[in-house]
Amino acid sequence: MAALHGGIAFEHTVKAGLAKRHPALLADGRDFATMLHAAGLGDQAGAPLAKVKTLGAAEAFRRLRSLLSLSVTERDIDSLLTARNGVAHMGFHDVTQTAEALAQAVAVVDAVLEDIGEGDADFWGPYRDRRHDLLRLQQDSLEEMRRQAIADAAEAAEWEKDPLRALMNSIKPAIEQEREIAEKVLATKIRYAQKLYRICSRQRLYASDMKRLAKMAELRKWAHGDPCNTTRARCPVCGYKDGMIRSRVGEDGGEVIDENVRECFAEMFDCAVCGLELDGGSELSRAGLPIHYYKDMDTGGTFNLPLFH
Repeated sequence: MAALHGGIAFEHTVKAGLAKRHPALLADGRDFATMLHAAGLGDQAGAPLAKVKTLGAAEAFRRLRSLLSLSVTERDIDSLLTARNGVAHMGFHDVTQTAEALAQAVAVVDAVLEDIGEGDADFWGPYRDRRHDLLRLQQDSLEEMRRQAIADAAEAAEWEKDPLRALMNSIKPAIEQEREIAEKVLATKIRYAQKLYRICSRQRLYASDMKRLAKMAELRKWAHGDPCNTTRARCPVCGYKDGMIRSRVGEDGGEVIDENVRECFAEMFDCAVCGLELDGGSELSRAGLPIHYYKDMDTGGTFNLPLFH
């Protein structure tokens, strides 16, 4: 974006240098209506002022350079205009030329501001004392590109040497971010349940009573289209022993080869006393609740595999 804004500032300042001498110097010589507007004869132009055609940046600079002594040449500003057009039309440019391009823009802008009697402090504002520190900008840019190239080469080598490890390393940041978010969500739910439990205790009520008073459903709806199994577990917040776990029922018994057994995966937990509501095996597991068990479809009983060991 620095190249884009630098190029725009360069063009507007150069045109200000021409307009200071006479507005007609901005007119595209091929458009007579524009020349009439610039000459103060807009009522005879036959086209509105909004449709005037002015010079491009390169031609404007060429004209100004013939009127003002500048150290920067037309060839010097080529990198600036190329970078500006690249960002404006294609969204990218050669970042190694950014500092050089901006240095030319700063030199021209300073010369024109002095020529037209405008203060550089008003134009540059807080960047007045930093506008010439472009060599460092270029060095920093090149160093960042070098570091990125080294990192890319190391990553490519790791993918070639050990693709599985490279894959795990590539997804590790996303996994870590997901873990942090899950922990924050769980902590928020637990704090809410603790606070509600304290309020309910003072009123000698359960959270389910509070829900009824608020005309809310005592128990959330099962969130999945699959069959649901319910079992009980102790609440990790208030200790209520009959907190409800609802689980998705699998199609078979998993590791248990028995046509009457189904594998169950815990998806939701609700406590009627403190109002704790957990969703997904990840939250239940982090709260210390069981997330996997088996159900005997004949007796309705539930068990875990260690019972068979």
